[in-house]
Amino acid sequence: MEEVPLLKELHTKYANQAAIIGISIDESVAQTDRTIKEKGLVWPVLADGKGFDGPLPTAYHVQGTPEIFVIDREGKIVVRLGSAKQIGDRLKETLR
Repeated sequence: MEEVPLLKELHTKYANQAAIIGISIDESVAQTDRTIKEKGLVWPVLADGKGFDGPLPTAYHVQGTPEIFVIDREGKIVVRLGSAKQIGDRLKETLR
């Protein structure tokens, strides 16, 4: 949650070139909904209330948070980093 302000900046800056999609690891969809509202998240957040055992965290081998991925148009992970700052740096390099 500490990275939300920087993710909001990246979302605004690269809105026409990249998309942010959240994957919730909450064990309650209601908790995810509260977090989206409280933090003012403006990107889609996928949630099934199954925590780390949900299909998306399982498919992408999510071990902890934050885990941030850049996924290409074919669904392939091209970058996997642990912070929004690292993603911001990589987007700046890639999307010049």
